[in-house]
Amino acid sequence: MTMTPRRPLALLLLLALLAAACGGGGDDGDSRAGGDDVAEPDRCPVDALDEATSPVPITFWHAMGGANGEALTGLVHAYNASQDKVRVNLVFQGTYDETADKYVTALRGDNLPNIVQLEETKIQLMMDSKSVLPAQACADAAEYDFSNHLPVVVEQFTVEDVLWPMPFNVSNPILFFNTKAFERAGLDPNDPPSTFDEIVEYSRTIKETGAARNGFAIELSPWYVEQWLAMAGEFVVDNENGRAGRAAAATFDNETALQVYEMLNTLVDEGLAVNTGRNPSGQDHLVALGTGDAAMTIGTSAAIGGILAVLATGQFPDVGFGAAPLPGPEGGDGGVLVGGASLYLVEKGASDAEKAASWDFVRWLNEPEQQATWHEGTGYIPIRTEAVDLPEVADLWERQPQYRVPYDQLLDRGASFGGPVIGDYEGFREAIIESLERMILQDKAPAEALAEAEAAATRAIEDYNRRVS
Repeated sequence: MTMTPRRPLALLLLLALLAAACGGGGDDGDSRAGGDDVAEPDRCPVDALDEATSPVPITFWHAMGGANGEALTGLVHAYNASQDKVRVNLVFQGTYDETADKYVTALRGDNLPNIVQLEETKIQLMMDSKSVLPAQACADAAEYDFSNHLPVVVEQFTVEDVLWPMPFNVSNPILFFNTKAFERAGLDPNDPPSTFDEIVEYSRTIKETGAARNGFAIELSPWYVEQWLAMAGEFVVDNENGRAGRAAAATFDNETALQVYEMLNTLVDEGLAVNTGRNPSGQDHLVALGTGDAAMTIGTSAAIGGILAVLATGQFPDVGFGAAPLPGPEGGDGGVLVGGASLYLVEKGASDAEKAASWDFVRWLNEPEQQATWHEGTGYIPIRTEAVDLPEVADLWERQPQYRVPYDQLLDRGASFGGPVIGDYEGFREAIIESLERMILQDKAPAEALAEAEAAATRAIEDYNRRVS
């Protein structure tokens, strides 16, 4: 049975708004939003703050909870105290998807924030919303220099030579493992698995020796599928991952993806893995390491700070925290994609002073000192090489080398192309996750599940493009 991917409220509302705005006309769905002048420097009056006679208030919607939220609050307080031109009002809006839902709902009225934090999957959605000021316009107006930023990060948020949001909290997936379980299994913690075959091999050893109840904890996340394909140099949608033109079809039904599906299927079929499913909390696969349900898992590097904080409480004395680059397909000539989120400058309804204030704040967040503070407080990757040169980062990496793993991975093994730019990214990912569920829970053959996923993902893309055009 073919399942229809579920689309969140944000997408449906945006499509309705675009249809009303376009009156049923418009382009053929292949063009990009905004035209040739989308990033004209005149759109960003960076000098408008010079005329302000009192602090300009701006609202910043974000999706950082827990320790990450505390770190962001600290940065906002520091910024507000550092100058008298701008006052940032930080407003937590829930998860990334909840924040996107609230933003698109607000498009129907005039209650938009000045800055909104959204994950990397929302690029096409925000371009199509026609509500944001490209960061490129402000960067050009201010003659801002990106040469000290990690190129792979800037490229991730750039589409056809336009930087849409300002990069901020960046992550990538890494391997987390229990070094003490490795030692109990007779495995070398300094030599973790680096390939699919080694994940299975190590899991068998861990299971056979009783070092943990399972070798691996599986989180059914389409993000990892996309990452593994990128490591093999493969796009997941046409038009160069939607960056040379609007994505029109999924293209991931290939040998690399089949290896991914077969590896996950083998782990489950042989009883080597615990399946944490969709893992809405984002924690279940990590908790499995602490409870002894698994000795390895894959997760976002943004979890490093939280993991270290939990282990420091002494709750899990049988866990040694190991972190390593993401294992992947053998012989791949690609690299990992940039994950995390970025900051969109909202143009709709904003005054010149508010636009200038928003730019001033996001530029400040990207300075080396703030990036170093953010990195230490969260585990997100510093996106400026100058931040890495600061003594506090060198000291952190000496004390807790896990923090360095995702930075080195992105610097040395970052993909040579950006992640996919897709309108209905949620529908695209839903097609993949449903296929994994059918394979793992309903014994669907990997090749068949993969083919169904590509077909359903293409339907989601085509449906979005029809509505937008």
